[in-house]
Amino acid sequence: AREVGGDFFQIVPNERDGSALIVVGDVTGKGLQAGMLVALIVGAVRSQAQIDNHPQQVLATLNRQLSEREHASATCMALRFMPGGVVELANAGHLPPYLNGAEMQIEGALPLGILPGITYPALSIRLGPGASLVLLSAGIAEAQDAHGHLFGFERTEELLRNAASPAEIARAAKEYGQADDILVLRVQRTT
Repeated sequence: AREVGGDFFQIVPNERDGSALIVVGDVTGKGLQAGMLVALIVGAVRSQAQIDNHPQQVLATLNRQLSEREHASATCMALRFMPGGVVELANAGHLPPYLNGAEMQIEGALPLGILPGITYPALSIRLGPGASLVLLSAGIAEAQDAHGHLFGFERTEELLRNAASPAEIARAAKEYGQADDILVLRVQRTT
């Protein structure tokens, strides 16, 4: 969004157990400071995933590292996709994902870096064959038209109900009036 952005995602497969860790997030701010914070988070995710890729542990590690820095915070969600369709999810203040086009009800939590020692809420779901999860950053709902009206969650949900692709969702928000970074990631179980 006109500068170095703060939205990020990482996909880290684990060959030992066939799982895949996906981490999405949005750091506070823009510019060089945001870009450096994203680089720190990405490196920490990759390092932690080699030790323990459980979502709560990943978020605890990221929170510890960000809590040690001044003015470093980020919303973040970590998901571990297991063979057979089980998904473990932990949230640090990020927007809820959409399961098959419907917003999931998840417990809220503080973003990373706000308070050391937090235990982040987690849950486990099972994706059936063909099921999908869509992960978004706030830049979609916060897109504004020339009159200051937000793109909003209703438009976002309508696009998802109509099976819009991630590219179509991002394009719709951009054409509406993108003011922030945009992240749209869709994960679908194929078997």
